[in-house]
Amino acid sequence: MFMRNFARILLLSMVCLSVWPLSASAQDYSAMVVQNRRFDPTHEFSFAAGWLPLDAFTKGVSLTAAYTLHFNESWAWEIGNFTYSLQYDTDLFAQLEAIDTRPGPFEVIDFFATSSVVWKPLYWKGSWLNSSLTYGEFFLVLGGGYGWLTRSARPALDAGGGFRVYGNSLLSFRLDIRYLMFFGDEILERFDVKDELWIGLGTSLSF
Repeated sequence: MFMRNFARILLLSMVCLSVWPLSASAQDYSAMVVQNRRFDPTHEFSFAAGWLPLDAFTKGVSLTAAYTLHFNESWAWEIGNFTYSLQYDTDLFAQLEAIDTRPGPFEVIDFFATSSVVWKPLYWKGSWLNSSLTYGEFFLVLGGGYGWLTRSARPALDAGGGFRVYGNSLLSFRLDIRYLMFFGDEILERFDVKDELWIGLGTSLSF
């Protein structure tokens, strides 16, 4: 019985001693791999073309301009995001008109402005065709603002995220996906909310 316990303790000790150098080397390796960001801007000016796809009868093609102030590698403040939408009717709308029927008087978005907090938890680099390094980041946004619809103006909430790929220290390319909620004046009496999804693809100039 004593020998069996002794053998177990000896085997456990050998395993621990064998694993310890591996864990130490893994920590040393991670210290070498994890590096500071190559691109860390302070001021960012963004321009994007986008799409508002949720309305079944009327879609929106959007033009966006935004300014973001970066505090550090993890946090930023998108001080202003200004988006103008150009609407176009879908085939469903045309089919209803063909049978002399029109959809209800639902509102669509003309313009909205938001301000959001930006969190940048993931920064990465990769190899493009084994010839050059590519850098990028993933980010999340949460904020609010105001929207002007066809018949009303409403406070708004936006939440979403996206990612960017850096071309160089000045230019980057980004994709944004954000969920927007526009609250009506009668929200306390009934759930009067206009929701929309904004998908934007654009470029940024960073300084």
